Amino acid sequence: MELIWDLNRRILPFVLMFLYIVMKTGSEKAPRPATAYHDIQMQTIFNIKGWSAELSKKLVGFSKSVTSFTDISEDYGRYFSSKAVSGDILIQTIANDINDLLKEKLDAVLALATEAERIYKDYQYDPDIDIHFLNSKKLYSSDKQMQQSRLMELTPDDNYNHELVNHENSTVHVPAHINDRREYSHSHIPSSNKNSVPKFLNGAYWTQRLNDQFKANEMKDNSLRWQYFCGTDGLFRIFPGIKWPTDQNGTDSFDCRLRPWYQLAATLPKNVLILMDSSKSMEGSGMTIARGTVKAILNTLGDDDLVNILRFSDKVEYIDDCFIDTLMPATTQNKRHLQDAVEQNVKASNTADFKGAFDKAYNILNTLEKQRRGRLCNTAILLITNSEPENYVSVFEYFTNSFKNITTKVFTFVVGKGVDDSREIRRMACANEGYYSRVSALADVQDNVQNYIKVMSRQMVKDRYRNKIWTPIYLDYMSYQDKIDLNKGLQFMISVAVPVFDKRNDTFSEGNLLGVMGTDMPIKMIKEMMPVNKLGANGYAFMINHNGYVLMHPNYRPYRKITSTKYWYDFDGEDLVLHPDYQNVEFTEVVEPAQRFHFKQFISTLLSEKTNFGSEEVQFIGHYENMERMFKRKYNIYSRKLQGSDFSIGIALPATSMSEPINATPVPSKIEHSLNVPDIELAPWFYCEDLDSALTGRNRIDELKRLVSEDITKCNLQLLGNLVHDIDIRRLWERSNMNSQGIELLFIGTSSGLSMYTSANDSVPEFVLDNADTLNALYYRRAVEGVERVDGQSAYSFTYSIPLGEEINPESTLVTASAPIIKANTERPDEPTVYAVVGFQMKFDTLKSLMNTATSKAPTFDGHSSACDGQSISCYLVDNHGYLIMSDGYFKSEGYFFGIEENAVMAALVRNGIFKGYNFTDYQALCEREIQASEKEMNSGVPLLNPIKTILNGLFWLVTEIFLCVSKFSMKSVWTSWNLVHSIQTEHELCKQILDEYDYEDLEGPAERLAYNHVLHLCSSEKKIVEHRPCHRSFTLYKANFSRSVRGSVKGCKRDYSGCKVTGCTGAIIECNIFYSASWVEDTNLLMVVVSRGECGFCEDVPFHDFGHDHTEIIESDKTKCDRRKRRKHVVKKFPCSDFKSNETLPCGTAHTKLPLSLLWLFVSFSLVRCLKF
Repeated sequence: MELIWDLNRRILPFVLMFLYIVMKTGSEKAPRPATAYHDIQMQTIFNIKGWSAELSKKLVGFSKSVTSFTDISEDYGRYFSSKAVSGDILIQTIANDINDLLKEKLDAVLALATEAERIYKDYQYDPDIDIHFLNSKKLYSSDKQMQQSRLMELTPDDNYNHELVNHENSTVHVPAHINDRREYSHSHIPSSNKNSVPKFLNGAYWTQRLNDQFKANEMKDNSLRWQYFCGTDGLFRIFPGIKWPTDQNGTDSFDCRLRPWYQLAATLPKNVLILMDSSKSMEGSGMTIARGTVKAILNTLGDDDLVNILRFSDKVEYIDDCFIDTLMPATTQNKRHLQDAVEQNVKASNTADFKGAFDKAYNILNTLEKQRRGRLCNTAILLITNSEPENYVSVFEYFTNSFKNITTKVFTFVVGKGVDDSREIRRMACANEGYYSRVSALADVQDNVQNYIKVMSRQMVKDRYRNKIWTPIYLDYMSYQDKIDLNKGLQFMISVAVPVFDKRNDTFSEGNLLGVMGTDMPIKMIKEMMPVNKLGANGYAFMINHNGYVLMHPNYRPYRKITSTKYWYDFDGEDLVLHPDYQNVEFTEVVEPAQRFHFKQFISTLLSEKTNFGSEEVQFIGHYENMERMFKRKYNIYSRKLQGSDFSIGIALPATSMSEPINATPVPSKIEHSLNVPDIELAPWFYCEDLDSALTGRNRIDELKRLVSEDITKCNLQLLGNLVHDIDIRRLWERSNMNSQGIELLFIGTSSGLSMYTSANDSVPEFVLDNADTLNALYYRRAVEGVERVDGQSAYSFTYSIPLGEEINPESTLVTASAPIIKANTERPDEPTVYAVVGFQMKFDTLKSLMNTATSKAPTFDGHSSACDGQSISCYLVDNHGYLIMSDGYFKSEGYFFGIEENAVMAALVRNGIFKGYNFTDYQALCEREIQASEKEMNSGVPLLNPIKTILNGLFWLVTEIFLCVSKFSMKSVWTSWNLVHSIQTEHELCKQILDEYDYEDLEGPAERLAYNHVLHLCSSEKKIVEHRPCHRSFTLYKANFSRSVRGSVKGCKRDYSGCKVTGCTGAIIECNIFYSASWVEDTNLLMVVVSRGECGFCEDVPFHDFGHDHTEIIESDKTKCDRRKRRKHVVKKFPCSDFKSNETLPCGTAHTKLPLSLLWLFVSFSLVRCLKF
């Protein structure tokens, strides 16, 4: 839909202009007398103030009568008072509540970690263990296939977004690298094959004793969600137990060691420098594995880590020219740039200069240490090569003599076939307290990369330093397989995690990390804690971390809804696309301050180490309603640091939220009786402590009644008292006769969260259901905007709107009108108390009738009327953001920007200050580019997000090819046969016909189904699809200035027939004037614009004015992009150093063994050759 709407906005103005020119310039009708036209134009210009005043009188009078506006205002004035809101007290209350919530989650994780360490301390490792365990991949909730699986009862749980769970047991996820090495069909690994996975089996055995602590935590805190343990070998135990999800291809690529909570908790923040050998010896498979190793290393880094990559052959170079002689924060954006550079900028050539590479690395670290003016902690150099220097001593000679103060671990990865004798490479690692790893194939990458994580954690373990971390925002694995599915999992969340130590005395010197313990907290849980009724309409809460990255904000958009076709034969409809940089959206990228320099100072103060920030008044311009409308508003911002975390919570209160309504009789004695009335809806707020926010309609009302009757002390008495009064307002509607006046819906939304309505239809109107959260409803927020008095403008009562970008049907299109019920503040006129918003929806023709009545009294000249007729005189109603509400012009483009209908006139209104344009930059935009589906599979962003999935896809393709050959059901023969029979068809037609001929469910046996999936992949890889990439877009939105009226003229053109002497003469095109006038329709958000053109139309040589409504990509130079990356704030957190020299000899490398993998590849190659010959 976004794409269609965007095309409409781009194309429609030109189509309309073309039609107008054709209609006007192609006419050969006899011209009206020039004198009559001039008189009509002049009279119209002077009529407009009278017309707008008359329309205001009729429209506002009609609206007040329908809604009982005056009576309701007086009623609130009698029974309600107002009370000043203290932002400091409010933010402190919110912070205290969230602090308690965070502490409960941390305490639960610490209890689990302590219990795990106690269990393991007493556990005796059994190398011959043979056990059964609950494998989450092999669970079923029925007796079906019980022979192949373990039976466990699974039931849907609303707390987990209706996922099937078991609260009596935890389950174990077996990672892909374990499955690849050991194939088994039961939740049991035969003892005959146990030698490859003894650690995993022992881990599955001793961690099952955590079940009691899991259940005890859940009993103590019912807001706990997933609790889990991830071992250093990839074992993942999760509670409550679940059946593990797979993507649409049945692939499971999950590895708990790649989750952000594991990466952050397993080590302290690191300074990592990667040296990538790009000499000639790396050509071929060596370079492929090296690139995979780099991607896997990048995937272990988080925002608090620093990283850079050098490539070296005969010379040493940076692969990313943006960060020279320094390290960069390992943000998603920086890691993506590095990954792209590894793919594009690293080519094999010449010989390797190891000494030059290490000299450069130590110089960088030394420079960085001097810049920090302190010791550089937790540093590591990671060397990736498949060759070996002649002498270790010569390589490190410069370091030994010049940089004795730098304690840096060195890790070496020998990739591919490598050298047979790698003693010098191993020595590099062992002499510098690192680790030596041999990576023979892509499938070995992940396990070997994890070796450096274990070593980097050693000192932390020996120091017993409990690294308590909170993650940035991220998407639950259950909610994201091939694409986002917000109907599954916990959606967007944060996690708290701590490392788990091996505390046995005999292994103390080894500093063994057992794994990481954690639990998740959905962002939705924090949002539900916000006191919406206290924040008011247009007020909001936000949450950021220590780097200024957003976790919660109304303008934060981590994903987009798009319309797409994944394959040409399979229409997917609307998909949700995750923004690649959603974890690194800065606070300055979701707001537009009126004074950016002052705002930067404000952000620095906000992110400082101070516990209490205090408050600040900041003026923002912002957008809403799909970035079609804008506001300009002052906010009072209050913020607090959250204890025990890296987060800050804040609130932004506009002037209309600085006081709150208070009922004179707050005790809700009539609450149960009041809730029995029909046609009401309640906002999803916590009127009582245990009220389920997911309940709607009568279910929510009945549950509230039950909670009130059981224990009213657990409810918000003030809120309930306001609610009782609000419900009683219905009695004032009895005087309205809505059906006879073209009214379809009458409604009121209140500050207590009540929606009450009277409808012409029997069912609950969709409008009411969509806007049950009153203070966040669009109609409510827009109505309150009318009394904000920004820049000294006059306040207005009624806001009128129609759907934007939709075709208008006079019979079915509804105009929505809304007005706030307020109490004026005599001392501070710009801070009124807002009690409620009343409104109605009327048929479009009703508004048009009121418009026609208001402009009907106009004189005639020579038989020509000066009233609005849509020909010589056109009248328009334009809203405060420049959108056309009503028109009797040529094009009938209601719901679109006025500049489409009257381009030159709108440009004149902007020049004359009736409308002012405000420029915006969308820093969270996504831009599109068309690529081959096969290219997307190779896109560099995919392996970084999930390197295991890339490996598994390759293995799947390989196994498919072999299996098809062996089974003699090769789709190649099917493809060839179809090509012979249907040689005239295109490849796309051929794919469609094959897939139509075969139905997946009717195929027999695994061979046929595997072949079908293979053809599906072949067909889809030829399809051009749209890929979305992060970008910045600029656009302009407009806001009206109602403090003045204007009249004038713009240049136009018409045909002059005065020189015609023969029939059929088309005349000459001459210049003329199009007169216009604009006047505010008082007490509304509408501007009346009258255009008097006579026969004067557009000029073909006058360029169409671009109002900047289209979102245009900002094309930036590489330098600009680099400067922006450098400007991103990075807070250096204070942590203990883990670089101390150890006197003990610790394991520092894997054994050098010849893997039998080459035999497998030989067999595969031989099989494929035979298959192709066959």
